[in-house]
Amino acid sequence: MKKYFLKNKIFYLIYKFVKIYKNKKPSTHFGEFGEDIFVSRLLKDINNGRYVDVGCYHPFKGSLTAKLHDKGWNGVNIDISKTTIDLFNISRKKDINLNIAVTSFDGETFFYENSPINQQNSLIRTNDQQLEFKIKCLTLNSILEQNKIDSFDYLNIDVEGSEIEVIKGINFNKFNPRLITIENNDLLLEDYFKSEIYKLLADNKYTLINKIGVTNFFVHNKIKNKISNLIKV
Repeated sequence: MKKYFLKNKIFYLIYKFVKIYKNKKPSTHFGEFGEDIFVSRLLKDINNGRYVDVGCYHPFKGSLTAKLHDKGWNGVNIDISKTTIDLFNISRKKDINLNIAVTSFDGETFFYENSPINQQNSLIRTNDQQLEFKIKCLTLNSILEQNKIDSFDYLNIDVEGSEIEVIKGINFNKFNPRLITIENNDLLLEDYFKSEIYKLLADNKYTLINKIGVTNFFVHNKIKNKISNLIKV
């Protein structure tokens, strides 16, 4: 049945739409570890805010922006998987959804795919079974400027090991979102404090305040004094 759907464009879109809502759980959170609950608390005083989700993967499953979208936020969703962006074009039509790689330079690069929609697809080869594809790449700075975005409130980065490349492509003199969440699968916190990502964000006035699951939470120093009130239930 699935193969039939894939051969027929109309049925394929229906198949993907059903797949989206199959993963939209009527629970209190979408994030694997409930990270989005903490995200929502840190941003609860902002109405109609804007997010940028690099490595967005899925509109609901594991999403740290789904609750914000349901609240009325909009933003930019970016992923190297075309299938992922097709899902976002169906479920988040008012967002900017981009099938592109985010790097520290503008041009082209290669990405490695396990399957069309897979959390392990990345710009770093992790096994010999992955398929190699060429893809356009831009810095986050270039993407924001090309889409005429002057500011945003929340940045999520989940790109399977290429997080530092995304951070290097941001002009922090122009963009300083309140909250940045970054996937950290490998390093213990005591080692993370020595990492290039930590040092770069600290130099740009961000403080690491929490880790939930594999996600590190950085807030801009301008709101440090508000955190205790924001995270109250």
